Amino acid sequence: MVTEGSFFVRAERERLGLRPAANPQHTTPPASSDGRSGESAQTAKVIVSEQGYEPAKLTLRAGTPARITFVRTTDKTCGTAVVFPALNITRALPLNEPVEIEFTPAEPGDFAFACGMNMLHGIVVVQ
Repeated sequence: MVTEGSFFVRAERERLGLRPAANPQHTTPPASSDGRSGESAQTAKVIVSEQGYEPAKLTLRAGTPARITFVRTTDKTCGTAVVFPALNITRALPLNEPVEIEFTPAEPGDFAFACGMNMLHGIVVVQ
């Protein structure tokens, strides 16, 4: 049921990272193991383009180390840094240089990430 103002509520939830945007082209299946011997880290790559984070949704497994590589490919957005507020992680994203963020998601949940100005949004879903 659509009521007056429901779009604004949904848009605000997506802006705050409480729910991912419903855009299937910006989602990925669970991150894969990187295949290195003796190491079973989940890996994923996120491109920061003029359209925002690609993909904007990542799925990881709880209890397994994760490595997310961010690569900023444009100067036309405010995506010069990435912030994971719930994980207390902030990293600068130099143009065209890969930046790895490593962490181990301890328990299931949704973890939002955004640019330093909180205008570009993404989410990590831990299962």
